[in-house]
Amino acid sequence: MEKSINYSHLPQVIQNQNRLDVLLALRGFACLMVVIIHCAPPRNALIYQNYDFSWILFSHGAVAVWIFFCLSGYLMGKAFFTERYSSDVTGVINFWRNRSIRILPLYYFAVLILSIFVYPDVLKFENWGYLLRICTFTFNPYIASQSVAFNDVFWSLSTEVQFYIIIPFIYNLSKSLIFNQKYVIATAILIILIVFFSKTLSWLSFFHQINHQMEYAFKYWYTPIFNNIDIFLCGFLVNALIKYQKPISHNIESRFHHKVFWNKKYLSIILMILLYLFTAHHLYHQELWGLTNRPGGWRTITTIFIFQPLTAVITSFFIFSFESDNYHISSKNEKISFASVLKNPLRVLELFGNLSYGVYIWHMPILEKIYSIFTSNLPLEAFHHRLVATLFLSVILATVTYYLVELPATKWKTSN
Repeated sequence: MEKSINYSHLPQVIQNQNRLDVLLALRGFACLMVVIIHCAPPRNALIYQNYDFSWILFSHGAVAVWIFFCLSGYLMGKAFFTERYSSDVTGVINFWRNRSIRILPLYYFAVLILSIFVYPDVLKFENWGYLLRICTFTFNPYIASQSVAFNDVFWSLSTEVQFYIIIPFIYNLSKSLIFNQKYVIATAILIILIVFFSKTLSWLSFFHQINHQMEYAFKYWYTPIFNNIDIFLCGFLVNALIKYQKPISHNIESRFHHKVFWNKKYLSIILMILLYLFTAHHLYHQELWGLTNRPGGWRTITTIFIFQPLTAVITSFFIFSFESDNYHISSKNEKISFASVLKNPLRVLELFGNLSYGVYIWHMPILEKIYSIFTSNLPLEAFHHRLVATLFLSVILATVTYYLVELPATKWKTSN
């Protein structure tokens, strides 16, 4: 009797897909959260029957950045788990090369333009050390004196690139440590606990500074790669969780799995919405108070010790819910176009996701230049004008640099 061969491990190919890239849409949503909070939504602006609903506008920027980190952890891990890149020297070099081509052209173009036209002080000889940190992805907005300004959001790009450097080593280590889904979940819990312990040590070491001066919270607690590594690794481990999930049989079990799968999708969306609402409410009512160097500040214990791992878990579950069924299916999705959006209107959400890198880079210097222009006796009106103008100008500039810088650079990418 001829032995049957199991082809379930091989990727299936499905052509002519026109589906929404949910992760790209989530990336766009996280970018929008950052822009909204940077546009300074007003307090006591949405009152209904003596209840203040203004907190809805206070999207938590830290949570948005952690969503970015979790997505990066998953996508960078997927590049190795699906063997798009091999884990040998050649594969790792190709990975680093392609990541550099994706990140560096727009990054250095922005550094050049912003240094000349927006933050010229950074070009002074005494600030070249600070400029070097910007160019070598070791940037922290609070390392130099407060007289030297630059685009604050660049810190997260530095943390991202630092993760890109170590991800191949993490993958090779994971191959010898992870065996099944239970081990994957236990590993994720262990990582969260280890980083929790690290953050506790930082908090105890700089207790007074972290709780009373925002720059110390950023410098020693919020921005370091090690204090964010649990976010990246939770996303990374979603790949292993999917890889080691038990295969589903056909017929009744398959239909049951399909129903549960869709329930997971809806649940993950609800959890993501609740995460936004919960963290926005806390930001508005608990965090924006008490620090001398700004109108408000962080109640950092809740933000770092609770919201950070909570964001990691919810975002990882969101990724797992939408990716687990199609992980091994190699589908060629239609390019985003007017025709594809007509057939699937949800794909319009991808447009902002595609431009999110450029919008993220450009929105802060744009906002700084236009902030004083949009004033009003009605704070909500001023906020609305700032937000619309910032988004409009950021999207235009991001679109221009996407076609002039980002897209041409992709021609230099190599396939493994």
